[in-house]
Amino acid sequence: MSPDRRRVLSNLFDRLYGGSIIRNDLRGELVEEIVGLALAPQWQLCGGDWGACDLRHEASGLTIQVKQSAARQSWVIGTKGSSPPRFSIVVKTGRYAGADWIPGESRNADIFIFAWHGMTGADCDHADPAQWKFFVVSEVALPAQKSLGLQELARLTTAVDFSGLKDAVLALMPSRSVTER
Repeated sequence: MSPDRRRVLSNLFDRLYGGSIIRNDLRGELVEEIVGLALAPQWQLCGGDWGACDLRHEASGLTIQVKQSAARQSWVIGTKGSSPPRFSIVVKTGRYAGADWIPGESRNADIFIFAWHGMTGADCDHADPAQWKFFVVSEVALPAQKSLGLQELARLTTAVDFSGLKDAVLALMPSRSVTER
């Protein structure tokens, strides 16, 4: 007898997300979910597959791009070997809308959230929202360069924890859109 769908998905989830250290290629999805929970219900996750942005504000149409990095990596034993984080802010040459490519230079989001998990010890858990720091920056405030490090982000904004993330995003929204406290 073959396993049912639920068991297949449960086993897959446990293998990919069941540990405390999440692989680079999967951690972005995890962090988008964390941000989505902080901003719910007004913001909806929309980044699946080749989506141009990660979240969209229901009422205003504003968009968010989530970038993430972590000090502890699944492929690094201990704390040696990891390099300081860099977050891409490169201007894109276009975006996908479904299967259609729409050319046009932009960064494809109004607000950027740079998530940093700086813990490396035994209690490090990428799935714990309280262990992340978030730098929330308006796209227009980003410098004309391809990437940013933590020091550059700290000059642009103050990091907030999970409980302060929604207020940090609301502070960057035009006043006509900020009606949801």
